[in-house]
Amino acid sequence: MSTQKTLVLTRPAASSACVLERVKAVLGVSVTAITSPVMEIVATGGTPDLTGSDGVIVTSAHAVRGSLGGRPAYCVGQRTAEAVRAAGGLVRYQAPDADQLLRWLAGRDDVGAVIYMRGSHIATDLCGPLNTAGIPCSEVQTYRQDQLSLSASAIRMLEGEDAAILPLFSARSARLVGHAIAQQGPGLHVITISDAVANAWRDITGGTSEVSAMPTGDAMVDKIVAALRC
Repeated sequence: MSTQKTLVLTRPAASSACVLERVKAVLGVSVTAITSPVMEIVATGGTPDLTGSDGVIVTSAHAVRGSLGGRPAYCVGQRTAEAVRAAGGLVRYQAPDADQLLRWLAGRDDVGAVIYMRGSHIATDLCGPLNTAGIPCSEVQTYRQDQLSLSASAIRMLEGEDAAILPLFSARSARLVGHAIAQQGPGLHVITISDAVANAWRDITGGTSEVSAMPTGDAMVDKIVAALRC
């Protein structure tokens, strides 16, 4: 068994590259890594029509398309908020996850009609509960998350005895990776961004994971760095 740890990144290519660079920056040294995205981000259609909306909901930076024209935006995550600002939106509230965003929005009476800019797959339904709560919400799909096959080298690392670290940032990626491997190798350390992702991984593989203290990219990077150092 090798004592060198390999970081296996399965996020979309740009997101995986970002995680790797952030980990390298904190460690100050090179990192042995295998990048094998299990999803590809594909834009769908043109600029969405936001006419008549009082604000937008954005839970991923990938969803932002075109100008937001100064509209209030309700976001999940720092990078999503940065993308919203770059598109001319006004970040009114930034939540760590979709569940907290939903709770906050449902308790407001000054939101107005909102449009949820989303991908083809979502973990949390927002429009249904918001409409029930009296907040008019419609959806526009601005991107797809197309499935990709896990590479042979990634599968060997995840199934094998050598030390590997697998961070999982969504329940869908946990399911896709879980279905792609025959077993969780004895040298594999899985880090999940939330209990929901940990549950998805356990349901498919029967394996355990270390859950991030907060459902944020920063907290995940902290966990990855700690795992590489120990």
